[in-house]
Amino acid sequence: MFALVLSLLFLVALLSTLLLAGGREARTNPAIQKLPPGPAKLPVIGNFHQIRGNLLHQSLWEISKQYCPFMHLKLGQVSAVVVSSATLARDVLKTFDLACCSRPHNVATSELSYDGSDIAFMPYGEGWRQLRKLCTVEFFSPRKFNSFMSVREHEIARMARHISSRISGSLAINVSELALCFSCNTTCRTAFSGDIAGDDLSIYGVLKEAQEMLASFFVADFFPLLGWVDVATGMKSRLRKSFLEIDGIYQKFIDRHLDAKSGSGSEENEDLLDNIFIGGTDTSSAVVEWVMAELIRLPELMKRAQEEETMRLHPPVPMLIHREKMNSVTLCGEYQIPPKTTIYVNAWAIGRDPDAWERPEVFDPDRFVNMVSPGVNSFAHYDFKLIPFGEGRRICPGKNMGILMAELALANLLYSFDWQLPQGMRAEDVSMEEAPGITVHRKHALCLMAAKSEAN
Repeated sequence: MFALVLSLLFLVALLSTLLLAGGREARTNPAIQKLPPGPAKLPVIGNFHQIRGNLLHQSLWEISKQYCPFMHLKLGQVSAVVVSSATLARDVLKTFDLACCSRPHNVATSELSYDGSDIAFMPYGEGWRQLRKLCTVEFFSPRKFNSFMSVREHEIARMARHISSRISGSLAINVSELALCFSCNTTCRTAFSGDIAGDDLSIYGVLKEAQEMLASFFVADFFPLLGWVDVATGMKSRLRKSFLEIDGIYQKFIDRHLDAKSGSGSEENEDLLDNIFIGGTDTSSAVVEWVMAELIRLPELMKRAQEEETMRLHPPVPMLIHREKMNSVTLCGEYQIPPKTTIYVNAWAIGRDPDAWERPEVFDPDRFVNMVSPGVNSFAHYDFKLIPFGEGRRICPGKNMGILMAELALANLLYSFDWQLPQGMRAEDVSMEEAPGITVHRKHALCLMAAKSEAN
């Protein structure tokens, strides 16, 4: 009982200190008066009471519709601004890109990225620039890209064989699982120069858990002195377990690669790990399963598939990886954003912005048919209305690879097979609920019936 009383007294003292500090800051810091508008904030917790559910992009979209597409939130001790329009995204990702391109420290990304040492989560600086250059030259160069064409062809053939085997038995096909297997095998054979798992699904569970951890709520990120809560709830141990599983996969591939080199002396195919595995695998598979889900609900559009429309409604990373301000800048001509402010760019909300898109809630692939010539660099033509891979200095370096894998998988799925819903299921029965994660997949797996295409 005494220990409980001491804990309560400590908590009261802590909250009182935070309240006094917050009030003193509001009175003495004139920059606070220049922050963007936003919902009313409660003492200590700020705007946390207005964040509903575990899909942050949807919750922030609902709040922005009540206030404005550029708003300020106080999340515990973190000052944040949320961008939900293409015009404002251009300011953050292009006009003031240099001032807004660092990364904030948080618990999950620090653990899973080896203390922020990978290209996705490393703070901006000389180290990041060198790593970005290395990644671009050694992994995503056109020469490297083309050298792995046989890998992609092999995985497409393996996917087609799997579908054909299910057709003969009149069995439903788990398209979500199929897309993830194709993307994971292709990415890892490219990155690690070897087959990773074949049909072993355990590795995909490890990947899913890491994605969920990256989007999970950790008290220490917003209330540093209350980090013990993450230990008490088991979140820290769950995160550590996820890291050890991912690290074990990396180590297995490194050992295998070193053994192969010692046997052959080959210097080919140097490995780049970390977010190439997590990011490269999940984004492509998410695009494929959302395209198929939208098209099966509107089969008359099946032959006019445009992945851009799916990336508008279902961007694989709906909240771009958080940025951190390095220098004070003025946005929208009047709002002064101080250093260390966290910036959330809501790509999911921008894809539904009525000022940027006609009938934004309607899935209409035709809207992209005549907008630009097709090609993997076409996103640049949309003037920040479509940013599924980010923009500016922090744009995903594997964007072209991700788009190509999604296009390759979709082209073969739609050309080689005819798809329909299982017997007794209607289009309106297809759930479009999202699952939480830094990359958003469907909450429920998409299972469809396939038949050999009459065109073949």
